[in-house]
Amino acid sequence: MVEFEKISKQNKQSVLDIYQKIYLGDCDLMGLSDMMGKPPHVGFCAYSDNYLLGFISANYVVDELDIIELGVISEFRRRGFAHKLIKHLQHYCLRQNINKIFLEVAENNAAAIGLYEKTGFTKIGIRKNYYSRKGALIDGLAYCWNSMR
Repeated sequence: MVEFEKISKQNKQSVLDIYQKIYLGDCDLMGLSDMMGKPPHVGFCAYSDNYLLGFISANYVVDELDIIELGVISEFRRRGFAHKLIKHLQHYCLRQNINKIFLEVAENNAAAIGLYEKTGFTKIGIRKNYYSRKGALIDGLAYCWNSMR
């Protein structure tokens, strides 16, 4: 069973710790930490048996939200937890009258693309050379979920 909790001052450091673990130091820890402390941030942690296994972090403006980070620690991947985090965020958006969720994903991240499409996101554009990984530039795919469809 998965339980969700809003990201807060009490669990923020735990989220940052697993963020660093997930991305093995190749992450903007200070940027995420700063973002999590500002009012437009909304995020949720996923727990199984009181063990933090993943999180979703986003910013919102009026009736739109941008997913900034989604992460599940490696030993819990491919078990549906990221899917549950997205669905939880979508339900939150519906309750808060947030009508659209946007995100970007690297074009070579097939697993994430499949997840987003399975949860109702539609590709809306391409951001040329959006990501830089190990010296290579990778296009980003822009996706949107619209509650009004």
